[in-house]
Amino acid sequence: MWDNDRVDAHYLIALHDIVEGIDIRILETVLEELEVEEDYEACEGVARALEFCKDKTINEITKEYDDTLDKIAEEVKE
Repeated sequence: MWDNDRVDAHYLIALHDIVEGIDIRILETVLEELEVEEDYEACEGVARALEFCKDKTINEITKEYDDTLDKIAEEVKE
């Protein structure tokens, strides 16, 4: 069964890593390893983050990270 929360968690973690300055090539390597492990939910989250960040500035990435955290906080309150 597909777990969208797990996808979202990996998306958020990958965004966090990028905001903190991780080299994109490291995340690309992580993505390849996740594919080999057939961890498709994690793959989806990391791939989505990499795709989002492809043509964004660090300020735009940071805003997306913060907005995603806010969205999660709102969902928890409900």
